[in-house]
Amino acid sequence: MIEKQIYVITGGPGFGKTELIEELRKSGYFCSGEFARDLIEDQLETGGEILPWKNSKLFQQEVLRQRIAFFESVPDDIFAFADRGIPDQLAFARYKGFGSPEVLVQSAQKYRYAPIVFVTPPWPEIFVNDSIRIESYEEAVLIHKTVLDTYLGLNYTIIELPLIPVIQRIELILLTIQKIRKNEH
Repeated sequence: MIEKQIYVITGGPGFGKTELIEELRKSGYFCSGEFARDLIEDQLETGGEILPWKNSKLFQQEVLRQRIAFFESVPDDIFAFADRGIPDQLAFARYKGFGSPEVLVQSAQKYRYAPIVFVTPPWPEIFVNDSIRIESYEEAVLIHKTVLDTYLGLNYTIIELPLIPVIQRIELILLTIQKIRKNEH
């Protein structure tokens, strides 16, 4: 097992994760990309086949490869943020009816993020669909529940972020991390 201080920001699709990550990145924090969405956009642009609706196994493998590469790229002496983590992939596989692929179960157990996971809860006022986020709000809420159940099943502690502006959410996240790190020393 490898554990790093990578704080996952997760939740259902369209609930504000990526906007938080973008603001954290602008503030100078080490952050992952939104690997699944980036891969879909790239494949659509280039006419590629690595799409969840064309080749779900290859898509899953590539997103997992990118998540592991990001995990391994984070220096041990810093904390970072991830727009979703490996457990999210496991949750999506479960939600889509693929069960719990062994490679995802093993990877979720091997690559351990910080024990606290920040969750953006359902927020209908900010939820929007687009060409990639095709789920309805109701489907996004079901995905959200599966994501939470998966992280809880892997013994992560969930901190649900309040429905407040992005800057205030970031202040809350950073204050929480500061308290955790102070208690560790």
